[in-house]
Amino acid sequence: MKEDVLIFGGNSFLAKAFNDKYKDAYAIHNVYRNDQTKQLNFDFESDDTESINNKLNGNYKAVLFFQGLNPSVGAKDIDVEHFSRMLKVNLVTPTLLIKNLAGKLSEGALVLFISSVAKKKGSYDPAYGSAKAGLIGLMHSLANAYNQLRFNVVSLGLVENSPVFNNMTEDFRQKHAGRMFNDEFIKVEDVINIVAELINNKSINRADIEIDGGYN
Repeated sequence: MKEDVLIFGGNSFLAKAFNDKYKDAYAIHNVYRNDQTKQLNFDFESDDTESINNKLNGNYKAVLFFQGLNPSVGAKDIDVEHFSRMLKVNLVTPTLLIKNLAGKLSEGALVLFISSVAKKKGSYDPAYGSAKAGLIGLMHSLANAYNQLRFNVVSLGLVENSPVFNNMTEDFRQKHAGRMFNDEFIKVEDVINIVAELINNKSINRADIEIDGGYN
C-alpha cells in the first residue's frame, strides 16, 4: 500500500515535477489554491485553516509546503499589505496548519519548507528575503514543539524553467549563473530527488539543505 504524502501548492512548479516522477511511489494528495475543479482547495491568505484540516484524513508520511509568492515589490515601493501577505503565506499559515495537522502525521513524518538563496544574499523584495530567512527559525521552533516529527528546509538557487527563472531578463539570469557551480542553473529533478530522500531518511532533521550550486 502506498504511503500518503500531502502537498500544499499543488499547481506549483515543484509540485508538478514531484507528481510526475513520484506518482507511482506515493499516494500524493495535492492541495490547490482556489481551483474549484479539484477536491482539495485552500488559500494560504485565509484564516480558516480548519476548513482544509477537516478534509484531510490520512496518516501522512510527509507534508511538503510548495506554496509561495514570488518576489514582486522593491524596497522603495514596499507597503504593509505586501509585507504582511508574504509573511502570512510563508510563515503564519504553515505554522497554523501544522498545529492542526500534527495528529494526522505518522511518527517521524517529514515537514518540508522551501527557502531560497535570498535568505543569505537578500532580495530586491525585502518581504520575500525576510520570509525565506524566517523559515529557518520556524523550522527549529516547530521541531522543538513537535519532536515526533522531522522538520527540514531546502534552500534553492535559481531553478531552470521555474516561474522566477522565466520572469527574469537574460542578463539577470546570467548574473545568477555566474555565481553557481559551472555557471549552471539548478535542475528541478535534482531538487525533487533530494525531497524524496528527505521523506525516507529519518536521520535528517532540522537541516537546511542548500541546493544552490554553491551560490556565492
